Amino acid sequence: MTKPAELSRQEKKDGLIYGAIAGIISVILSVASIYYTRSADNYSTLFVVGTTLKIFSTVLVPVILVYFLRKKNGQDWTFSHALKSIYILLASSIIIASLGTRIYQKSMDKIVLEESYHNLMNLKIVDMEEKEAPTSEIDRQMEMIEQEKEFALTDLSFRTLVAPVFIELLIGFVFAMMLAALFRSNKA
Repeated sequence: MTKPAELSRQEKKDGLIYGAIAGIISVILSVASIYYTRSADNYSTLFVVGTTLKIFSTVLVPVILVYFLRKKNGQDWTFSHALKSIYILLASSIIIASLGTRIYQKSMDKIVLEESYHNLMNLKIVDMEEKEAPTSEIDRQMEMIEQEKEFALTDLSFRTLVAPVFIELLIGFVFAMMLAALFRSNKA
């Protein structure tokens, strides 16, 4: 027996709860990353730790929670049913993670955020100079980091909150389609 195309109220609620868990974990890891960046003493280590935290919060945690969501809501997931369930989880996670991180950045001591970006820039320059990168490439990388810093330090506004969330939601939908294809039980 296959599940109806529409999600039950409980399935939607479960998706929101699991998404909230993923979002909160993502906020915690983002905050940890800011503090780690502030005190890092090697760009290679910083890159590995930052990449690991990003992969863990944006890929592994959602995949694990999708597995538990499927297990909780039944093993019979058509592609459509899986996509709806997974996207509710991912969308709520993205919204909580994006808003939570931005709000935390705005409420935290600006000196911590500035020190994190300053340390990142210094470590990146040292790393690129060791690799004998051309000055133009170093300048380009510093400009990109400076833009990220300016965005992180801007005041909260509709534009700085909503636009990035919409882009992430679009990417989340593509990720949800991939996960739905992997987690569906009906291969037809």
